[in-house]
Amino acid sequence: TLYYYAKDTSTQIACTGKCAGIWPPVVVASGNPTAGPGASGTLTVLQSSNGRQVLYNGHPVYVFSGDTAPGQANGEGFLHLWYVATPSLGSSSSSSSSGSGGSNGGY
Repeated sequence: TLYYYAKDTSTQIACTGKCAGIWPPVVVASGNPTAGPGASGTLTVLQSSNGRQVLYNGHPVYVFSGDTAPGQANGEGFLHLWYVATPSLGSSSSSSSSGSGGSNGGY
């Protein structure tokens, strides 16, 4: 299951360090990512401290270390900041989101 973090924007990654240890980012070593079945959105890559992180419709995407089997979504709604990245996920704004920011919050 892929997730997005409400504090991220299309140009700013907020989940790094310890946060990224619990919510590992989806990264690609090279090239462009391709969407799987049922995902009709736009995939791009943003270079960040996490590496070449995949964005889905402008949202950086992650997996959750608390999901232990395919199809689980144990991170959905976590701290009211983490949500499942569904195929219908709308585009992200590049403006900063509300909140105090920081690189280790949200986990």
